[in-house]
Amino acid sequence: MNFRINRRSFLKTFSATLSSLGLQAVGQKAVPSLPPDTTPHTMAHAGWVEEINTKFRKNLVGIQVRPFAWIDEGIDQVLDNLQSKAAVTSVFAYTFDSDPNRAKKSGGRLPDHGKYGPDTLRTGGASFDYDRRYFEGTRIKDFRSYDDGKFNVIADVAPKLKARGMDYIAVDFTNPFPMMMRTIPDLIDLAEVDMYGRPTNRPCYNHPEYQAYLVGKMQVYLKQYGDAVDGVMWNVESMGPIDNMIGADWAMIGVTCFCEFCRAKARDRGISVERAKEGFRRLEHLFRPGPKRAQRPPDGYFVTFWRTLMKYPEVLAWHNLYMDSFNHVRAQLYGTAKALAPEKPYGLHMMQNITFSPFYSASEDIEAISHISDFLKIATYSNAGGPRMGRLIDRLADTVFRDAESSDLLPLYSKMMNYDITSVEDITLNGLSSEYLSSEAQRMIADVEGRTKIYPSIDIDVPTAATGEKRTHPEDVKRAVAAAWSTGVPGIVLARDYSEMWLANLSAAGEATRTALQGRT
Repeated sequence: MNFRINRRSFLKTFSATLSSLGLQAVGQKAVPSLPPDTTPHTMAHAGWVEEINTKFRKNLVGIQVRPFAWIDEGIDQVLDNLQSKAAVTSVFAYTFDSDPNRAKKSGGRLPDHGKYGPDTLRTGGASFDYDRRYFEGTRIKDFRSYDDGKFNVIADVAPKLKARGMDYIAVDFTNPFPMMMRTIPDLIDLAEVDMYGRPTNRPCYNHPEYQAYLVGKMQVYLKQYGDAVDGVMWNVESMGPIDNMIGADWAMIGVTCFCEFCRAKARDRGISVERAKEGFRRLEHLFRPGPKRAQRPPDGYFVTFWRTLMKYPEVLAWHNLYMDSFNHVRAQLYGTAKALAPEKPYGLHMMQNITFSPFYSASEDIEAISHISDFLKIATYSNAGGPRMGRLIDRLADTVFRDAESSDLLPLYSKMMNYDITSVEDITLNGLSSEYLSSEAQRMIADVEGRTKIYPSIDIDVPTAATGEKRTHPEDVKRAVAAAWSTGVPGIVLARDYSEMWLANLSAAGEATRTALQGRT
């Protein structure tokens, strides 16, 4: 991973960006006094970090809530449940929601609260009104969602929440769904392009208008709604092209991105576009569906995989280019947030694959990311995590390690990732233990060395894919919550979404938190 940048270069570039927004970094006047610096550094907080005093909620208990839940049950009823049952202090409210799915009578589970949604798909988008002047640098200006009428999830919810002494964290949930390309005008023009020249269903991080659009939303949250919003979490799940080829739960279709902006960035790095494409085509052929034995290359799958990377180093270079671009957008949003409201925390959602995949974990350098966030919400789902991990192991045994079966790979995988797994069938049916959650939280705490807060996520009724897979029970929740607090973390987040959670499981989370925090100062 090449996410390295000279601090002075970052400040120069970032100051120019702020100037274009009519902003100025806190402490920017001190920048010229910095001594010459020719040593490459990991991305650090901008030069004004010493003057930032970010305010954090002590012993934070967060929960994620999608927009329709407030309407289905009523704002006060939802807040009553969150406070009295789950001991919630901070609501992570989906302000922008790109996921069109919700429980319907025609399909989907509904817990003992809430309502079924209509059978029509939600279009998604912003559940708030916004000043269009923040989006002058982009053609993406019409993304207001009217799935829930004119309901404004910030203006309508935040005052009631704050009256109860709770914090409002705006969750900008921008995972790519095909629906967004169809419903947001001109978004398709900013799409990633795969190696065959086809636009995909997700925008490109290197497109300047997509960057301007994301920065515009950050300004809406922290300027237009500055009195209502107490912090922001950017929630997006992206993997580079190699991880997408391996597959499993978070994979996107298509090897990307080969748009004009990514090709230009590659040329600046001296990467051959055509050789990168050829290398990916060879991996695509190697990993093609079909019988393992009949398609096995003469030297085997792993040897051929490794030989392809050595013959076409552009494959890894392109993977790094993608992840670097993703992280530079994260840094841009972090810098914007700190310039606008340095006292308010800005954090990132980290998807669960960072705890599962040796390849994705290597791509996501937590030490580097700790410099461009105030908190990291880690998806340490123990219940749903079992089936998810099982599917990843199956995919590894069907791609990179295709010479073996899942059962053959499991002992090596367990040692690589420092897990104690008896069988894929066991974790699929029984989930992961609470020790998985605590060990991952401790690993992340060690990686960041105090530079950013770690908030492990407790999965409550996160849907699993098939009959017989692990479901959540109150005792599961109690064990997970107790394990999280035992690591000394400053907060936890109940996930994935309030509208999926059974009330008994919410109460179990609250009971475990109150017990764990007794005597904690």
